[in-house]
Amino acid sequence: MKKLLVLFVVSILLTSCASSGKLLQKGRFDDAIEKSVKKLGKEPSNHDEIIVLRKALKLADKTDREAIDQLKLSGQPSIWESVYNHYLKLNQRQELVSRLPDRVLAKVNFKPVNYIPEIAIAKRNTANYFDAKGEALLNAGNRFDARKAWEYFQKEKKLFPETPGLQRKISTALKQGKTQILIRIRNKSHQVLPKNFNAALKKINVRSLNRQWLQFNTNNSTSNAYNFVIVLNIKNIEVSPELIDRQIHMEKKTIDDGWKYVLDARGNVKKDSAGNDIKIKKYRIIRCRVTNIHLAKSTLITGTLDYYNYHTEQLIKSRPISSQFAFDYRYATAKGNLQAVSPASLELIRRTPVPFPSDLQMIFDTNRALKTMMMDYIRQDIRLFK
Repeated sequence: MKKLLVLFVVSILLTSCASSGKLLQKGRFDDAIEKSVKKLGKEPSNHDEIIVLRKALKLADKTDREAIDQLKLSGQPSIWESVYNHYLKLNQRQELVSRLPDRVLAKVNFKPVNYIPEIAIAKRNTANYFDAKGEALLNAGNRFDARKAWEYFQKEKKLFPETPGLQRKISTALKQGKTQILIRIRNKSHQVLPKNFNAALKKINVRSLNRQWLQFNTNNSTSNAYNFVIVLNIKNIEVSPELIDRQIHMEKKTIDDGWKYVLDARGNVKKDSAGNDIKIKKYRIIRCRVTNIHLAKSTLITGTLDYYNYHTEQLIKSRPISSQFAFDYRYATAKGNLQAVSPASLELIRRTPVPFPSDLQMIFDTNRALKTMMMDYIRQDIRLFK
């Protein structure tokens, strides 16, 4: 990419540096004309540029006219787009040169030609060809030709955007050109799935998967002619036993418990040097028995994500897929003085005990991870669907 960018920049620099005469010699007539027009706009009396412009203009016009004549000799309807483009080049070139002063135009023998009628005819014939080609492709009855038809109708729209019925043809081509993909869920686990499990799983954002020519569907519709089907095969569902783990430990803390007098050997209160009674702080230890309770339960769903050709039922690709959901809850109970427990233990003690979720609820809760994995895989394999 960087090399292409460098080559592009170099080519522009070379073009800007090359003289109009050198461009003429290389057969780059329009580049020579553009360069000469710029110079003559600043220096109308530049004799060398006048000569170059005269020759380049004559040769460029001759090239386009001869190309038009050659195309018309074929008599094929497909020629009109090229004919139209050649007439546009003749007219644009003429408009560019006509900006020069009259005295310069006289010296280059500039004689304006009215190309408007020829442009109008070529434009209409081009649009008619696009329309006829698009109609023929649309009637071919396959999505790949419908996409080509869409491109022809788009070209026609650029020429005549208000053509009656054209937008309807574009919409029809767009619809017929789409690859229709159905997403299905199949339970092969021999276990009953929770109510609304399939419905919840199908609530994926298919719009994020859709492309111009790809249409994903989660609901089977008789109005769609499907080309591919993606089947989420649920083959195994495992729900672990309910695990309850209890850990008991004692927490203690030393707290301030007031004060007491200091006594001497005779049991009298000691005095300090000022004659005041001597007092010291008193402490005591408080305790609390904490029971940490850990509830754990998990669900694992495994299966495959299979891509099939809808009509032949041929398996195109299969991916292993799995989803796990874990219920993990911790809380604690306490017996004793709560002032003795740590902040972490206190947080667990304040939690409300909860029951284990049912097996069906656990299975249902795997939906989110399963949908995410399925969407990721489909995005990675998007090129399989044409």
